[in-house]
Order: sequence, then C-alpha cells, then structure tokens
Amino acid sequence: MKKEIKSNARQNQWITEGIKISCKKKKELFLLCRCSNDLNLKIYYKRYCTVLSKVTLTAKKLYYNKISHGSKNKMKTTWKIINEEKGKTKCNIDIQSLVINNNVIMNQNNIANIFNNYFISIAHTVNADNNKHINTSMTNPINCLTNNFKRPFAKINWQFASTDVWD
Repeated sequence: MKKEIKSNARQNQWITEGIKISCKKKKELFLLCRCSNDLNLKIYYKRYCTVLSKVTLTAKKLYYNKISHGSKNKMKTTWKIINEEKGKTKCNIDIQSLVINNNVIMNQNNIANIFNNYFISIAHTVNADNNKHINTSMTNPINCLTNNFKRPFAKINWQFASTDVWD
C-alpha cells in the first residue's frame, strides 16, 4: 500500500521541473553513497551536489531579478523577497470572537474598541509606574543616577574614561 504525502511547505516559484528531477537524482545518489564504499561514486555525488547548488542559486537569482525588474515599487518588492527568504510571511489573522469574563464578543467594532481601550489604559499605567520610582527633581545627573539606581556602577578601566572622578 502506497501513501501519498503532501507537504504543507510553500512551493517556491523558482524551482523548475529540471531542478525537481535533479533533486530526486541527488537523493538516489545519496542513498547509493551511503550503502557503498565506492570512492568514485562519492566524488561524483559531491560534484553533482555542487553543480545542483549552483543551478538552484542561479534559478533563484533569475526568478527574483525578473520579479524586481517588473515591479513598480522596487523597495517593497525587495523587502517582500527578503522576508520570504527569511521565512517571514504576513499572517492575516481575522479575529472572529473575543472572550472576556466568560462573555463572547463577536462584533468587530466592539472587539476593536476593547483592544483600543486596553492599550490606552496600559500606557497610562506604565507611565505612572515608571514615574513614581524615579526622582527627576535632582539637577545633578550623577546624584540622580546614584539615588535612583541602588546597585553600584562598575569601575571603568579605559584610558579615555574613568569612574574615579565621581568617587
């Protein structure tokens, strides 16, 4: 019984049928090399891998050059290519519902307003918390640093700077 496995990975547009066939051939050669001690076969496999790498790199360059030259917004296209290569793709998440205190909210406007109110209130809370811990009334920056940060600063041993002046 044969099983067909389909990959969920994105299909690269630059991969040609020739590259697919060559990748299958490379896999077959790898399996042969693994089972064999034939030095000539291993040398052939390494050369095959080198040539295939160069071919795939050239195919990728040609594909991305074609896309960027045909693009109206070159910068946007360049960043899209970079993000694709890094594996970063935009994920359009559409929030259908939100549960708060066992209440299900499904109206998109209400969900947006709840998020907006949350982030507005957090900003005020963070500012209030940060400001109550730091005494900014001191005019001398050295006193301000030493009074607000209780851990001692490490000595700096550099010919152009030193903490000895402040001790």
